[in-house]
Amino acid sequence: SIGHSINEKKLFHDLSFSIFSGNSLHIKGGNGCGKSTLLRIILGITTPSKGYIEYHNQDAVISYLGHKNAIKNYLTPIENLELLFNNSQLSVALRWLDTLGMSKVVDELSANLSFGQQKKLALIRVLAQPSDLIILDEPFVGLDNASRDLLNEFLQKKLASDTSLILTSHIEPNILCSELVLSGDTDD
Repeated sequence: SIGHSINEKKLFHDLSFSIFSGNSLHIKGGNGCGKSTLLRIILGITTPSKGYIEYHNQDAVISYLGHKNAIKNYLTPIENLELLFNNSQLSVALRWLDTLGMSKVVDELSANLSFGQQKKLALIRVLAQPSDLIILDEPFVGLDNASRDLLNEFLQKKLASDTSLILTSHIEPNILCSELVLSGDTDD
């Protein structure tokens, strides 16, 4: 089991969970309870105060998108994708750009895109990359209904092909997930 504290404030303790191929885990809880921190611990970015994460597949390819979009605002959407993908993956990424209705803004600076368009651009790094485990922090925020439906459909297909999924979301995903509820101090 794992636990984590920040400045002697316990975010969570005695957490224990497993996720298997083709399964999904929805981490829930109010603001400030440690959902994003738990994702960073799972990814190995943050070390838990107590316990450890064990991967049975050390070679697992992980796709991650945090709640910050991590796109370069001074580049166009296409230039952002060219930074992320090699030539063979780039064609898949560009198809997603079109599928998400972004063809009209491909030559705009990413800084000038709406929040929703920036979110779609950021999501393409997950949509266009083959992976064994997808980790998403609030993936539905900023998306219109059609884009949410596309993302849910994509995630359902990935789960059916044995990709695993861990996500946090205040917006209920339209996929079958086990739930892990964190109950730390909240400001909701």
